[in-house]
Amino acid sequence: MSILDKSTTKKVGAYALELMAKKDEKINPIELQRQIHKGNKGQDSFENQVLTAIGRGRDQLSGDFYVVVLFKKERLLQNIVRQYFFPRKSCPTPEYDQVVYKYHRDSEKIEMLWVIPDKQSTQYLPTIRFCLPPEQTELLNFIDEFNSGKLDQLCEKLNRNP
Repeated sequence: MSILDKSTTKKVGAYALELMAKKDEKINPIELQRQIHKGNKGQDSFENQVLTAIGRGRDQLSGDFYVVVLFKKERLLQNIVRQYFFPRKSCPTPEYDQVVYKYHRDSEKIEMLWVIPDKQSTQYLPTIRFCLPPEQTELLNFIDEFNSGKLDQLCEKLNRNP
């Protein structure tokens, strides 16, 4: 059974405490990401949350805009990760635990600009790049561009030419 199964009545804090008590148990990051993207209900899915942020951006902002997704760990319960989805007019500075999209209002297209994982993954994944499956190539490219400063340059360019 998944820790995010809705058939139980436990709160997320109870699950977090159980996981913290099991010091030797490892969290499978692939399963964690699947559960995060799936959400508890259809409207909780990652994709639906991005679309909701786009809807708010269309209402609040004129022209093209950006949708930022931040992943934040709870201070006291480090195995709880929250996602924050919000629109903004300017391109954000690249940082760890961030996904950035650009919404093109005229064409109604969503363009993924980058995905930057947590600091540990950003440092570790490039060292094992030849062991990773081909579907991780795009993520490694984002990490390489982040580490080299190319994403900072892209951010500056996009903010100069909105």
